[in-house]
Amino acid sequence: MDVEAGRYTANYPDDFVVFFIGMRINHWWRVTEWVPVMWSAFGMVRELRAMRDSPLLESRLVLSVGDWRLPFFVQHWRSVEDLEGWANDKDRSHKPAQREFFRRTAYNGHVGVWHETYRVAAGQFEAIYANMPRIGLAAAGEYRPLGATSRLQDRIGDTEAN
Repeated sequence: MDVEAGRYTANYPDDFVVFFIGMRINHWWRVTEWVPVMWSAFGMVRELRAMRDSPLLESRLVLSVGDWRLPFFVQHWRSVEDLEGWANDKDRSHKPAQREFFRRTAYNGHVGVWHETYRVAAGQFEAIYANMPRIGLAAAGEYRPLGATSRLQDRIGDTEAN
């Protein structure tokens, strides 16, 4: 990834969804239970990235310094409807992985899974990057110099400033 020196912002003109999804390894020695969950997660992201006109705009794996047992993805999606449609599509990898999780692991407490979904209205966000490659919303939308506006309250809600 190429670093772009300077201060930048992201512009994404439409509504979008921020989706956090992850797992927690409650018993690290239960490798046969948490490794399949992790591989399924990576497989789903690969599938989404390979889809033509994918509803997934961007996905990043986050490894927590405070709790190594809690890897998760921060994702940007086009809409809640697209996210839900993909998750419920029987021809995609999520449904079989979900069934396998519930068959193998869901009720024994060895591996946890979680997600949080946030719907963001167009222009109701701020994104600032300094000396960074395009990540997050900047990878999904337009990446451009920040400009002279330096206060959050001046930038949020203004799709031209974002």
